[in-house]
Amino acid sequence: MAVLRVYKRNSTFMDVADLVEEISSLGLVDALQKYHNKPLQKEAKSIVAGPSFLQFLNKLFQIQIATGDIIQFESRDNSKYYMLSATGTWDEIIKLK
Repeated sequence: MAVLRVYKRNSTFMDVADLVEEISSLGLVDALQKYHNKPLQKEAKSIVAGPSFLQFLNKLFQIQIATGDIIQFESRDNSKYYMLSATGTWDEIIKLK
């Protein structure tokens, strides 16, 4: 079974463009620790990634997902991260080594 995690932004005010720069310079792990709360986590067998996905997350986690929040999909040895943009789309975060 796969795990779905939501990282909500903490109270540190930062423009999303600046947050993107911070993720690029600090790295994803350090930026998550600095600008996001500990993740909320649920197991999932499948998801529908489309216009209803945001409503699905809000209902599943009983929170309001906002711009700059990050979701993580993890199954076996595969993990992907996405950040909600100001336009309501999900931007993939690619971890570089």
